[in-house]
Amino acid sequence: MPMYMPKDVKLARAYVPDQPYERLFPLNEALMKGTLFANLYQPYNRENQ
Repeated sequence: MPMYMPKDVKLARAYVPDQPYERLFPLNEALMKGTLFANLYQPYNRENQ
C-alpha cells in the first residue's frame, strides 16, 4: 500500500496525497503546458504509446 494511505481505509473513499508546492513553472509557461507543477508535466509523445 502506498505510504500516503491511511492504515484503516474505508471503501468507496478517495485518498489523494497533498501536492507539494515545489518545482513550479512560471505562470506563462504553466498555461502553455497545462500544469503549474513541473513534476506533473508529462508531454504526450506518439513514440511512447
